[in-house]
Amino acid sequence: MNVFESHKDRHAKIGEGSLGLDAISNIINHPKLRDLPFFLETPNELEGHGKEIELLKSLYKTDK
Repeated sequence: MNVFESHKDRHAKIGEGSLGLDAISNIINHPKLRDLPFFLETPNELEGHGKEIELLKSLYKTDK
């Protein structure tokens, strides 16, 4: 991954980039964000998108 302000646009698989799974989980479960749709830019590997969607679903907490 590139450092902040490197002016490069790189994508990593969910949990493999700078944020990590804990940060992603905190974002998608934040009370002010949890009911909003998200667009995530990840590498263009169609076979991997299904796995990433399942990973996000497993991180999403259904109890508010």
